[in-house]
Amino acid sequence: MRVELAYGDSGLPVDLPDGTDVIDPVPTAALRDVAGALREAIAAPLGSRPLGELVSPDDHVTIVFSDITRPVPNTLIAPALLETLAAAGIPNEQITLLIGGGLHAPMTAEQIDTLLGPDVTTQYRTVAHDARDPDQQIFLERYPGERRGGIYLNAAFLQATVRIVTGFVEPHLFAGYSGGGKGVFPGVASAHNIMRNHGVANLAHDGATYCVAEGNPIFEDCRRVALNAGVDFLCNVTLDAQKHVTGIFCGDLVTAHDAAIAQVNRQALRPIERPYDIVVGSNGGYPADLNLYQSVKGIVSAGLGVRNGGQVVLAAECRDGVGSEEYVDFLASADSPEALMEQMLQPDFHRIDQWQVQMQVAVQQRATVHCYSSLDDETVRSTQLNPIADVGETVARLADEHERRTEERATVLALPHGFQAIPQVPAAAK
Repeated sequence: MRVELAYGDSGLPVDLPDGTDVIDPVPTAALRDVAGALREAIAAPLGSRPLGELVSPDDHVTIVFSDITRPVPNTLIAPALLETLAAAGIPNEQITLLIGGGLHAPMTAEQIDTLLGPDVTTQYRTVAHDARDPDQQIFLERYPGERRGGIYLNAAFLQATVRIVTGFVEPHLFAGYSGGGKGVFPGVASAHNIMRNHGVANLAHDGATYCVAEGNPIFEDCRRVALNAGVDFLCNVTLDAQKHVTGIFCGDLVTAHDAAIAQVNRQALRPIERPYDIVVGSNGGYPADLNLYQSVKGIVSAGLGVRNGGQVVLAAECRDGVGSEEYVDFLASADSPEALMEQMLQPDFHRIDQWQVQMQVAVQQRATVHCYSSLDDETVRSTQLNPIADVGETVARLADEHERRTEERATVLALPHGFQAIPQVPAAAK
């Protein structure tokens, strides 16, 4: 049977065994007039007064936007918010547009033009957050119960009198969900704060997984910091697998984010009866599969549906390579996934981008992972994954090997849109 996997811009058709189960997100109607719906949501928010009533001409406003790795419709969101602020009498020079990418590489001026549109960037001050630059950050608070250390956020955010956070909400491999407080923490946080939030112990917690908020230490930390910093207005959207907007959620940070989470659950949660022998997944195509670092999300979502000792086959374009220098170096620092995990379990271990390695290795402790991408074979092997030249041929070979070994036909699951559909296995079947 032919299945189209989301891959880069164009997709990847693959031939999989007859009888393969295919799980897509639940079909959800896209909004016909996104620009109009945005203005309506800003004017009639959830749990909050309208944005125009929250501001005055004397305010200094900072709006946080996600970076280019996220398919947020910023060229629609930015004008809608800015028009509301202009109608409230706030001069352009009192508005800052802050790109919050956490520890991602800071965006260039050209990338910001693409992200927001040159009509916007030529009129307003734009700042690309750099988590590694201490001169950009100022102190917010101590960690609960601690007398040393503290949480530092971008000065342009904390010094504003009105703080607006935008973004989109989707399943997240260890924070449960994107959007909401993540726009602040880690979005505009310092590197050492992000490393602590994404630390080994937090990621090893049973609650640190896709589509879990309550009891997830990472989700709860992100929301707590954002609330303490003060978010005056949230503007989040939900998307379908084709990146069409399915919902707009504006207003109070908690109220609007929880409403968006409920929408994501309706779209993404897909029960399955039992784990599969082979799971074929993607990372949702461009821009989510820009590099391997981002594409670990697809490995983890496929891992939710695979049995112990099974096989995961990932298709992710990775046109921009593997990822950050820290991520590349860490993956290459050991000769096996087990050795990488042993490093991470050492006392007082701290390393940038450990979290993505940890999530990848956690799947590899249960299953073998194969990768189809634009990367050369040597590079894929350096990331501890098995390079493959053809998804369909690989699945056929793995299925044949399984049948010869067990005398049973292999069960195969396809997740064409990656983590946009989250397989849920009953606890008794795990």
